[in-house]
Amino acid sequence: MARRPFAALVATRVLYMEERRGQDPDPCYAREFDARILERGPDFVVLDQTLFYAEGGGQPDDTGTLRWEGGEARVLRVTKEKGVVKHHVDRMPAAEEVHGAVEWDRRYKHMRMHTSQHLMSGLVFRTYGARTVGNQIHMDYSRVDFQPANFTPEDLKRIEDDCNRVIASSQDVRIFEEDRVVVQNKIEDRALLDLIPQSVRRLRIIEIGSADYCPCGGTHLKNVSEIGTVHILEKRSKGKETDRIVYELLAG
Repeated sequence: MARRPFAALVATRVLYMEERRGQDPDPCYAREFDARILERGPDFVVLDQTLFYAEGGGQPDDTGTLRWEGGEARVLRVTKEKGVVKHHVDRMPAAEEVHGAVEWDRRYKHMRMHTSQHLMSGLVFRTYGARTVGNQIHMDYSRVDFQPANFTPEDLKRIEDDCNRVIASSQDVRIFEEDRVVVQNKIEDRALLDLIPQSVRRLRIIEIGSADYCPCGGTHLKNVSEIGTVHILEKRSKGKETDRIVYELLAG
């Protein structure tokens, strides 16, 4: 196919970003998809649509495979720049159309962690007025940085208990779009909007009952009961009134 500059490409359609309307499978739970290759780089391909999450926002990227008749490539890394999602592969596909499959165990662990991070961030902001100023998700543990914060052992116990109380309530996790103006009037932590370009007028919202309402482009669970149990491992002082909470998720 003819090569085109990336700037001329239409942004990749990200399938998991769709609103949650009871689809089966749910957009965040879909594992396989078909796509057409738009562009090839030295070690990556750009597809017209994808289910793979590109690294960003504290959430690691997805891995998985791209298959075609007679061949298969491992997707080792996924990055995104200006709407162009690059699937870095160990082998260049020898076809123009591929069938993608996301490594589900990795994806689902990240979904559990990301939804739990939203829950913790929302509850901490409402209880202590501390903003989330950084976070990093892993498959087996995660961390959230809060500011201003100087949490006591009693505070950590309360945060853990509050998270697990909401999880026990089995609240649904809503994913929907709202106009930026509406979000500005609803959101409590206005600094979150500063991270999103003003040109983006429709925002994807993640809502967990009254615990969290936040614009986010990540993958999330359908119900908080899937999180399991939040277990705080430690608190680390990061200076400048910043505390880091490190936690893991136990089976429910």
